Amino acid sequence: MSFEEKKEATLKKLQYYLEEKEVDPPIIPLLEIINSHPGLFTTSSCSGRVMVLIDRGRKVDSEKYLTFHRTISLEDLQDLPKEGWLRVEPFILHIMAKDWELALDVVDLVKEIGVKRSGVSRARVGYLIEMMGNVYMSAPLSHLTIDEDLISIINQKMEKNFEVLKKVEEAFKRWIEESRRRK
Repeated sequence: MSFEEKKEATLKKLQYYLEEKEVDPPIIPLLEIINSHPGLFTTSSCSGRVMVLIDRGRKVDSEKYLTFHRTISLEDLQDLPKEGWLRVEPFILHIMAKDWELALDVVDLVKEIGVKRSGVSRARVGYLIEMMGNVYMSAPLSHLTIDEDLISIINQKMEKNFEVLKKVEEAFKRWIEESRRRK
């Protein structure tokens, strides 16, 4: 399968998930911008999330109890089980690039705006770029008091995550527009 065929198939799947409202709304504009570049396409993404996991002993046996891809309110975290974990996780984005130089350009682009966690690996039809924000929090529910102070801390982390995600979106938009003008 060629890069172009893989991109077409992947974007068809994305369209399906968009129609089913299974894509996090905050990341959709960024996906559209990246996928407009002929040498790039997104393969998976998450805009960042607040999550409660139920601990079943081993990590692979844990289950998602609640997930929010937005800031939250005190009401969102009522009546939680004590055996779980509260996590705030950053955005994550996987992008396929057609060639090595393009992949490195993308990594350089996001590093310039402060995304420290990014890298490239070889894939069958190109180069897979992974980037991730650095806003993170994890704590056992048994050690937390669910109150307005905790909600404020969580929301500050999510807002910081969304600010960085917006910077990534703006950087990609500028970069793609500049590359089109050079052609």
